[in-house]
Amino acid sequence: MKSIPKLKSKLKLSLPTLRFKRLQGFDWVVLVSILILAVAIGVILWRGEQTPFQVTHFSWEGKQIGVKDRYFTLSFNRPVDRKTVETNLVTNPPLPGKITWSGDKLVYTLTELPIYGNKYEVQLQNATPSYNKQAIEPFISVINTHDRAFVYIGIEGQERGRLILRNIIQSNQNTTELKKVILTPGDLVVTNFEIYPQGDKILFAAFDPSAGVEGINQQQLYTVTTGLNFLVSGDSEPVGRLERILDAKEYKNWQFDLSDNGQTLVVQRENHRNPGDAGLWVIPQEGKPRPLGLQANDFIVSPDGQTIAVSQDQGVAIIPLNPQAGSPQFFQGYEKIVGFSKDGKQKLLVKINPNFTRSLFLVNQEGKGQQLFQTNNPIIGCKFEPREEKTLYCLKTDLVEQAEGQYREEPFLSIVDLETGKDLPFLALPNYRDVQMSMSPDGVALLFDQLVTTPLGIQNNLVTEGGEGIADGRLWLLPLPEKVTEANLLKILPEELNPGFQPRWLP
Repeated sequence: MKSIPKLKSKLKLSLPTLRFKRLQGFDWVVLVSILILAVAIGVILWRGEQTPFQVTHFSWEGKQIGVKDRYFTLSFNRPVDRKTVETNLVTNPPLPGKITWSGDKLVYTLTELPIYGNKYEVQLQNATPSYNKQAIEPFISVINTHDRAFVYIGIEGQERGRLILRNIIQSNQNTTELKKVILTPGDLVVTNFEIYPQGDKILFAAFDPSAGVEGINQQQLYTVTTGLNFLVSGDSEPVGRLERILDAKEYKNWQFDLSDNGQTLVVQRENHRNPGDAGLWVIPQEGKPRPLGLQANDFIVSPDGQTIAVSQDQGVAIIPLNPQAGSPQFFQGYEKIVGFSKDGKQKLLVKINPNFTRSLFLVNQEGKGQQLFQTNNPIIGCKFEPREEKTLYCLKTDLVEQAEGQYREEPFLSIVDLETGKDLPFLALPNYRDVQMSMSPDGVALLFDQLVTTPLGIQNNLVTEGGEGIADGRLWLLPLPEKVTEANLLKILPEELNPGFQPRWLP
């Protein structure tokens, strides 16, 4: 009986010993793991980081850009020393811009427009992280801009009355190549068109030529795809895909205007059976067309599509197209509107003075007007130079004596400096008054046409706004000076392109 306590004592001694041995084995595993990890960290610290400091994302990589692409971003795999990045970021040729930051992401916003047909190289070298002096892995990327492209109405042979797309391609040998694509079918005669802001499709009015002289009364509105898409990302639809937007079953379709953002379309319409039922209609992208209850022959939709400017007897009215667009405005004493600034905040209005001269005013949203110039010549239209909007290119007409007591209107182009008001005659455009003029999106060239017309009454399915038949037409390209001086203007000559009329640049 006395041996039992001894047995219990031995058991008590053996249990802690076993537990100690088990814990000791586990601790060895942990200690070995810690040792291996410490050695690995030590090796990394001794050898340094193996992944180099570099740019990990460039938002314009592999893209074609245009004037609507206003900024790019650069991302990095380390916190950066911002000053070294800002100092060493280079574009070649220069593409001026300003740098801002969103965390360690650089945002470069352009302050000037890229020039179409150019290549720009973006380089970053010698920048460092924020915590050491390890130089960045050199970054170089090439940005391509869009080729110059324009659309016009053909005038010869199988192209007659059809929309033609033409690309101006600059080759590696600095030679210019014109690539041509016919967009519309031969059974439609196009009378007018507008281009959507992404360049992917064109809105146009057209009629069936087999209808004869009544064809234009039956013209309908369509869209056609160009096969292009100037979005930074996005797929293009096949070229030449047609879609009817507005028929002519009950109403004739006359003039129309599309807002710069492509969201608002306004059409002048007239009832086939009741000519008194005529006026402007808004054609929504979805839903039914609705009349505005407003008659006008001269109108322009604002760039944002929120309002429409209408020339009336006593002045120019600005009419809101939806409840959010504010209240109507009326600018008394003005003859017509000839354009908006790019942001739509300023309007170009023409005023007839008591001495029968005309003045062009730049009018802000509050209705305050600044006279830009006064002229004896009628003003047909004006275009802002888009790079800085400090220059206007205006189309005017002059009276030229043909014979004793007989005069004809001859258009000419002038350049107006908005800061000084100086108005310089630039180029005479003889032969035809209603010249169509289009400013390139990058502001480096003008397109215009020159027409030869037939007298009224001669049957012709191509006619001007005045009803004259079009016998022939030529397109011209006019390079614009970087700096406007009288000496520079004398050196510039227009270049003849090809037959056609009503040219318009793609955005």
